[in-house]
Amino acid sequence: MSFEKKSLFQLSWPIFIELTLFMLMGMVDTFMLSAYSDNAVAAVGMSNQVINLIGVMFNFVAAGTIILVSQNLGAKNQTKACEVSIVSIGANFLIGIILSVVMITCSKYILTFMNTPLEIMDITLNYTKIIGSFLFLMAIQPVLSGILRSFGYTKHSMIITLIANLINICGNALFIYGLFGVKELGPVGVAISTVFSRFVTVVLIAVIIYRKIEFKFSTHFFKSWPLQDVKNILKIGVPSALEQLAYSTSQVIIISFVSMLGTLAITTRVYTGNISMFVYLFSLAIAQGNQVLVGYLIGEKKTDEVSHQTFKTQRLAVSVSLGLSIICYLGSDFLFGIFTSDANILSLGHTLLLINVFLEIGRATNLVLTNALKAAGDINYPFILGIVGMWVICIPVAYVLGIWFGLGLAGIWIAFAVDECFRGLVFTIRWKSQKWVNKSFIS
Repeated sequence: MSFEKKSLFQLSWPIFIELTLFMLMGMVDTFMLSAYSDNAVAAVGMSNQVINLIGVMFNFVAAGTIILVSQNLGAKNQTKACEVSIVSIGANFLIGIILSVVMITCSKYILTFMNTPLEIMDITLNYTKIIGSFLFLMAIQPVLSGILRSFGYTKHSMIITLIANLINICGNALFIYGLFGVKELGPVGVAISTVFSRFVTVVLIAVIIYRKIEFKFSTHFFKSWPLQDVKNILKIGVPSALEQLAYSTSQVIIISFVSMLGTLAITTRVYTGNISMFVYLFSLAIAQGNQVLVGYLIGEKKTDEVSHQTFKTQRLAVSVSLGLSIICYLGSDFLFGIFTSDANILSLGHTLLLINVFLEIGRATNLVLTNALKAAGDINYPFILGIVGMWVICIPVAYVLGIWFGLGLAGIWIAFAVDECFRGLVFTIRWKSQKWVNKSFIS
């Protein structure tokens, strides 16, 4: 079984490209569908609310897989890393099959419950059934990617994501624009190209795992079904999934506050989010690369090196985020000018990007330390603090500053910054306390 420990840079830069490609894939779908019809965009957006929620369930197994595999590789127990990987693939595949059946049989009831407008119901239903029928592909894809990432093959995962994007774009072009005499299918065509790109992704990753890692798929593990592996995966994954669900729910409430401020605020929020997303992705890529390294070091029981590596990564993430956010602030008129010429949006956006400078300092710290704590086995603390930050700090402060005191979208952005900086400070204290030591999942 092939495994080579990589540096933070070797792990992180392909992750950044991969994350960017994932983000762009959704934007490209929307852009290409907009040329077909506004109803098509609305239908896919409606369906994706359900699909994305299901995706959270699949990702919690992947989160556990990365940490457990990394720790076992660090401990030089590659056989156990293989066992955890197989159990994770099997668990998510089973969940995916069950949910595929649910989506095939219950899509209409789910969409009706969501108050899907009648004029887009048929389009939304057809799209949802096609995507839903192949949820098992969506289920095992993040686990397979997590295994590749844990073994250090982040560059291969990035290349596969690029190939998937190209397939998706070509498929969209065929089915949306009717190129080469292909029948125009609109959202149904987008669903077909999405499913096909996922199928290709899963096949390519499986081939690389088999060849590069010499990974042997065997039914032996399923006969005995290692319950301890399942328990550890759930112990890591469930809090992560609940944290993500809590975040998604809190964002719905925040968006309702923004909606109270009118169309200008809604539009500015979207543009600011798109601009700041690339700063966020840099921090996230560095944090995820460091998570793999921390898992290795925890497995090797090098506690002092873990602490040094993580603080070094934190300083790097903060420096990069600070520099990029300052550049965005100084170039705000140009950046917002790409989207609009509205003077009010340009002015408000300029203010938000100033606040964003402080927000990104806290967020970079959060991302690095949260992922490091989880990689060390300290799972519940980030989960609890995440809930507190979102529901006890962010939402109340956003309402008080944005709505009550009339600061508008700037007040809501200040609430984001307060939340991120508060959690960044508390996570730093937690990491320095070294209470995460001895929480590893390996003996």
